[in-house]
Amino acid sequence: MNRLWTSGLGLGLLPGAPGTWGSLLPAVVFMTAGILFGPAAAIWTMAILLGAGCIVTVACSPSVIAQTGRTDPGQIVSDEVAGQALALLLAQLIAPLDFCWMSAFLFGLFRLFDIVKPWPCKKLEKLPAGWGILADDLAAGVWAAGIWIAGRTLAYWNGLPQEEGTMTIASTTLLGAVQGLTEFLPVSSEGHLVLFQHLLPGMDAENPQMIVFDLALHLGTVLSILVVFRKTITRFFAGLVSALKSGLKPSELVQKKAPVRLAILGIVATIATGVLYILFDDLLESGRGMFGLGFWWVVSALFLFGADFRKGHIGLKRFGFGAAVLIGLAQGLAILPSMSRSGSTICTAILLGIRPRWAVEFSFLISIPAILGGAAIKAYQNIEYLNSGKFPLIPTLAGIIASCVVGIFALKILIVVSRKRNLKIFGLYCLILAIMTFVSLL
Repeated sequence: MNRLWTSGLGLGLLPGAPGTWGSLLPAVVFMTAGILFGPAAAIWTMAILLGAGCIVTVACSPSVIAQTGRTDPGQIVSDEVAGQALALLLAQLIAPLDFCWMSAFLFGLFRLFDIVKPWPCKKLEKLPAGWGILADDLAAGVWAAGIWIAGRTLAYWNGLPQEEGTMTIASTTLLGAVQGLTEFLPVSSEGHLVLFQHLLPGMDAENPQMIVFDLALHLGTVLSILVVFRKTITRFFAGLVSALKSGLKPSELVQKKAPVRLAILGIVATIATGVLYILFDDLLESGRGMFGLGFWWVVSALFLFGADFRKGHIGLKRFGFGAAVLIGLAQGLAILPSMSRSGSTICTAILLGIRPRWAVEFSFLISIPAILGGAAIKAYQNIEYLNSGKFPLIPTLAGIIASCVVGIFALKILIVVSRKRNLKIFGLYCLILAIMTFVSLL
């Protein structure tokens, strides 16, 4: 009898993925109750399924565990019933929407987090007996509901009328910190700035004031690169000068002197970035809507997951010009709203087999001319506004300082994470942002 109850009256015994069948039950019941009888019925049915799932899992799971000899038998799906019901209950209470959309999205979200098991799911599942089986699914339900609520909240704020206003020190410091953190972590600074500009009054991304402020923040992040990589950059230029004085032929310099080879590879990559920017700038810039944000965050997540499974073994001597061109083209994709420049270049290099150390250092070597070049183009395009004397100097300086200071910490985090092959953490974050963005469009 215990096996019958914990299997959701036989759902856990069906072929395929038992957890999917278990979590599908509350989604179908929620949608049916909501459509036929209204929100109150949907809430009460989820509360009943949540309570029943919790009681059955805790009371009956120990005997099933003893019978099967497994700590988490796949046939137990009462925990999935409880977790899915919790997600739907929280979402309906805090951020309700159409019952069909809610049941479909929250079913998918819950299954994602039940499989991926973000913190603290893995820790909770180590609890004894049925408590661990139940707790990790309840945590997955909270994650699913949290992402849904965040997405609907974003839709709410995005729909509010925005008052015209000027930049304040508080808002520019916040945006500077966001820029510094996300410019180097592979999660797209541009995508985050677009999100925050939707939420902060007076932050129109197309306004010349915001365009110039954006390029000022990029200068702050260049300063953080110079601070973190100051020793590497000093050694690079010292080695470059020494190599050029060695009297070797150009072909020998490229083959035997690492600084010369790195410099030429950097030039090749930068040219590839510039060509892509010139040819496709308008096309790539056109995808800046909320759907584009979500879509390209999904692509970024796939890049990051893929890079974590690739073992780089190629050193600088085998780092060819073809690889430099591909990395440069990947850098150009950062024009897209939520494609991270650092994520694109580092992941492309690692996927090509280059060691993470060289992938990171090369990524930030070519970032300096790319960021400065982009800033110069933006400054030229908005030269009239710069000459008008209307630009708010003090708030802008606050933003630059924030982007530089936070950028230093972000760079150090990225160096450690990339070498330990934990880029999938950022991949999961990008995937969560994508889902939140799609939910906001419903």
